[in-house]
Amino acid sequence: MTRKKIIWLLVIAILGYLGYQALSIFALEEDKINAVYLVPRDAVFFMEMDEPLRNMNTLAESEIWDHLQTNDDIHKMSAKLNAVDSLFQSESDLFEMIGDRDIILSAHMIKRDDYAFLYIVDMQKLSQLNLLKNNINQLLTGDFTVTKRLYKEIEITEVTDKTTYEILSIAFVKNQMIASYTHSLVEKSIDEFASPEIGRDLQFLEIQREVKQNDLFRFYLNHKYLTDYYKAFSNDESPFVKLLEDHFSFSGFQIDVDNDRLLVAKGYTNGDQTAQSFINALHESGTGSIDATTILPQETALYLSFGFDDFSTLHHNFYNLLGEQQPEMVAEYETGRKQIEELLDIDLQRDFYDWMDDELAFAKADAPNLSEKEGLALAIKTKDTDDALERLKFIEEQIRKKTPVKFKEVDYRGYKINYLEIKGFFKLIIGSLFENIEKPYYTIIDEYVIFSNSPKTLKLFIDSFEEETTLMSDEYYRDFIDEFNSESNVFLYVDTNKLSNASGKYLNKNSRKELKQNEAFFSQFTQIGLELEAQENFFESKAVIHYDRDYDYEAIQLEERNKDVPLDLVTIKKEEINKETIFNIAPIFPDDFTANFYEQKFNNGKLKMKVYLKDGMPDGRYKEYYFDGQLKISGRYDDGKQDGTWRAYLRDGKLFHKKRF
Repeated sequence: MTRKKIIWLLVIAILGYLGYQALSIFALEEDKINAVYLVPRDAVFFMEMDEPLRNMNTLAESEIWDHLQTNDDIHKMSAKLNAVDSLFQSESDLFEMIGDRDIILSAHMIKRDDYAFLYIVDMQKLSQLNLLKNNINQLLTGDFTVTKRLYKEIEITEVTDKTTYEILSIAFVKNQMIASYTHSLVEKSIDEFASPEIGRDLQFLEIQREVKQNDLFRFYLNHKYLTDYYKAFSNDESPFVKLLEDHFSFSGFQIDVDNDRLLVAKGYTNGDQTAQSFINALHESGTGSIDATTILPQETALYLSFGFDDFSTLHHNFYNLLGEQQPEMVAEYETGRKQIEELLDIDLQRDFYDWMDDELAFAKADAPNLSEKEGLALAIKTKDTDDALERLKFIEEQIRKKTPVKFKEVDYRGYKINYLEIKGFFKLIIGSLFENIEKPYYTIIDEYVIFSNSPKTLKLFIDSFEEETTLMSDEYYRDFIDEFNSESNVFLYVDTNKLSNASGKYLNKNSRKELKQNEAFFSQFTQIGLELEAQENFFESKAVIHYDRDYDYEAIQLEERNKDVPLDLVTIKKEEINKETIFNIAPIFPDDFTANFYEQKFNNGKLKMKVYLKDGMPDGRYKEYYFDGQLKISGRYDDGKQDGTWRAYLRDGKLFHKKRF
């Protein structure tokens, strides 16, 4: 064979190999799309899970998951997902086809007060998808009917439950299976495929890259539709929600269960030019301490702290950066500032900004003697309290000269309570988050100036500081705060049970009713914390939810109402309650092992006993009541055995006896 022929054979061989590779890529390789391209753009939030079967098994091993199952809505949803064989003849057939594939679950508002979910499953191989698509009729039991229709040349299969008449709509787009009990969401998903928005949004892609790691699942929040979601629960507008919607784009979190009591989420948040200016200004200004808890009362329901090295530096950096992006917004601020300074003949830099130190905090307290409108406070840490008081006195004196307001300084336990009559003052200098603090009273406690619309709120702060019942003195709070850094740019703490009391007027009727019906369920998620630290382009965040299985809201409220009642005034019926036998609970044998709770009732229809179940055995909160509905016994079971602290109460609600198992 000549050298020329050998060369030609080598060229043909190389071309043949390249042709085979091209065929593999362009002809044999299955046509796939990214699942995020099918998430409709109006998703309020969505969850992304890799290897869902393995991760759900991990989650199911935690006590938090057991507690989630005690909620009727979650239990029904979980039962619907777990009982796959009620829809399919063999659950193994379905799982063999779906396998441990990536899943996205997105939430969408379908009414003003209602939302629905869309499921997206990555089938990976079209052969598996086609097998499922072509055999749905064979997989279904006789309790369902199947119909089909076309939407924009894509076939939608509708599976109707003959008992409930619920319709599950299913469609297949390349390698993805999409499904929802709301048919319009499937159609929106198909529309999105033609022109995806979220999946090609650079802000979202930035967040997705940061959180795409191995964990239980990832949670994404689309800030654009936060107000619509918020309106499903409240009739009132929220400046905080509006701020998040107007200036922030996406948040993404990696979700994991740290232990049986903590649900931990770590992630990132980005935003528009205004948010970027704020983030960059905070990044350049450094972090600040979380110290306001040393003067906040234990009645604090919500605490929002902003930290920085120095407020003047932050203020200067923010408006310089914002001026490059939003000059009209800076011009509006400068106009408002000039009007106040000229009206009162003051200098905000000298008289206010210069004495502010490294923390500015907003708090909402919940106490029996405070109305719903009271309890709001703004706490500003000072570099020097004497200097701060001198400058505030100067502003107060200027107000007296310009307005007819007369207010006499009041002394309470050695603390001077004063008054500033400047409507819109805090909204101008600090922002819309603080617009509800107007015409405030103020006092100085330790290193902080405390402003509030209500002198009763300042009295609460003074009393708690003097009596050493501040938030920082609460061991329950200190245990939780250990999960976070001692310094940050933004820190949010929520005592969920106190906040639910304080925020009742902001919820709509249905939300209040649902909260009341599920009070025992929600109350055991006792604390929420969120920490944000500014990086160059986004906030790095950490959120923690505390689940306390021993927290008994009903028992705590009962003890609080009766704590001052002397025990010797109570008549004890020994045949009804006895310390030796009160916790000898009769064996519990439910009539339905699939139920998530078991209860007994008196002849009058009132509840006699209720206990939560797991696999037919008592597992969770146990409550027993007197004939009139008064709580008698409160305790907890763990895997069929009495566990933790049990409490017994007399008919008038007085704590009679407690025992730890």
